[in-house]
Amino acid sequence: MDWRLLDYAKDAEDTAATLRTFAIEIPQYRKDITGDVAELHAISHALQTLHEELELSRHGRASGQVLKDLEICIPSLGYTLDDVRDMFNNSKRSSRLPGAFPGTPQYAEMWEDALADFKTQGIALPQRLGYFRTYLQGMYDELQG
Repeated sequence: MDWRLLDYAKDAEDTAATLRTFAIEIPQYRKDITGDVAELHAISHALQTLHEELELSRHGRASGQVLKDLEICIPSLGYTLDDVRDMFNNSKRSSRLPGAFPGTPQYAEMWEDALADFKTQGIALPQRLGYFRTYLQGMYDELQG
């Protein structure tokens, strides 16, 4: 079963790059956004490591369990990454005033809307990313015995 772990690792890196734009544009949230970016990099690293370990195929039953766990984790991670990258399109604010320069999006409003959406879904973004990182690390630990 191929979960294209390297593709998801790249998606996590691309999502981190999207969030960096927000960190630059809204300094009042820079600390929080930087934490989310760090989690995305850790998720990417965990996915790359799992890919390498599963390719070696020396883990017997443990790899079977990890593959089952990936059936749960990877689709959910994909939806979360999509939601973060779609922040520019999904803001619910009807009044769009220009940002610092005409035509500049209102990053703070988009960020606040996205955070509210994640909370409405049940888990705030920082906790969600932390859960993914921890879950992926647990899969690696399972492979290591």
